[in-house]
Amino acid sequence: MTGRVAIATCGEHPALDAEGRLLLDALREQSIDARAKVWTGQPAGGWQRYDLVVLRATWDYTFMLARFLRWTRSIGSRLHNAPDVVAWNADKRYLFDLVHAGITTIPTEQLAPGAPFAPPAGRFVVKPAVAAGSRGAAVFDDARHAAAREHVAALHAGGHDVLLQPYLEAVDGAEGEIALVFLDGALSHAMRKGPLLALDLPPPDAGARHRCPPAALTAVPSRRGARAHPGQRRRRLGGRPPAAAQRPRRRDPRRGATRRAAPRDGVRRRDLRRRL
Repeated sequence: MTGRVAIATCGEHPALDAEGRLLLDALREQSIDARAKVWTGQPAGGWQRYDLVVLRATWDYTFMLARFLRWTRSIGSRLHNAPDVVAWNADKRYLFDLVHAGITTIPTEQLAPGAPFAPPAGRFVVKPAVAAGSRGAAVFDDARHAAAREHVAALHAGGHDVLLQPYLEAVDGAEGEIALVFLDGALSHAMRKGPLLALDLPPPDAGARHRCPPAALTAVPSRRGARAHPGQRRRRLGGRPPAAAQRPRRRDPRRGATRRAAPRDGVRRRDLRRRL
């Protein structure tokens, strides 16, 4: 491949970070004219002068999601990943679509602004549906219901839909949270993420523009080149939801009741499986 490639970043990291600069170097070694460009800016000659635009460090998209999605659509087919996939993945309510596709996920309840909030028993996590770097996410327990109500109210006041999930104790242990990275259908590498949330730890400000806190990442062994066969993807991701992870619930403030989640508009089950 030859041509011009823009590596999209944000205003806080106009020249990318150290890892991003390694990507630039690797592309240039392949005779590719790769340059870091802030997505909110207008490059000389416009974005149309680039044959490919790759999302890398656009971390401020959560503060201006509508603008960001308009920008992705303006780039069109030259954007990696595709604009419709980016839009779907930008809002954590995609979990509802995964469950409808038969994939096991953490039990999740959506609270739209104004919906009543009843703290569950045990430890649980409250987070905005659109955020990055754990901004606005916090963990509570039975002794902290008042603080949880205040946090939900603050997120709602900011216009956020809230997601309510149980806290998974396995994240604190050796199991942690493992992310798998596939390149062209082949398993490239994996990362084990350590816990980022703790009781009485103030959540990162959901409205503050700051650098995302670095996750505690540790490499875990992977079988490089191992392929995820299309017929195995669903089973590998969890298969049919067990009783504890049935269809997520959404609360409608107009009805004051909890209702079952339906697929979000514009995302069909067949399309979702194709994307996965």
